[in-house]
Amino acid sequence: MSAESPEPASAEEQKVVYSVIFNLLLIVFQEMEDKVISPEKAEEAKLKARYPHLGQKPGGSDFLRKRLQKGQKYFDSGDYNMAKAKMKNKQLPTAAPDKTEVTGDHIPTPQDLPQRKPSLVASKLAG
Repeated sequence: MSAESPEPASAEEQKVVYSVIFNLLLIVFQEMEDKVISPEKAEEAKLKARYPHLGQKPGGSDFLRKRLQKGQKYFDSGDYNMAKAKMKNKQLPTAAPDKTEVTGDHIPTPQDLPQRKPSLVASKLAG
């Protein structure tokens, strides 16, 4: 009987073996973590079993729902009027901007600018 020594594994084979071992260990550790329950979770489960009606309601607390149903409160009449004006402004259609003026295309020069209208009131500095 001759004992043959195994050939050394190539680097690729070693990587495959190590990745398989790593994945198996990862699965084992995840299963162990799932079984361990923290003391807080255990206490919470006890309280939920004892008082099932105290769980979170989907719409929030009764107090919050009641406050939201009443509508918005205003600090004073000024706040109320400003909110009312905002609502009117949202309902009014906005005028389309003037398409004849183009801004941002080029840097204006003095020749590009329109002439100033002469002032009706004569300046004291002009003479």
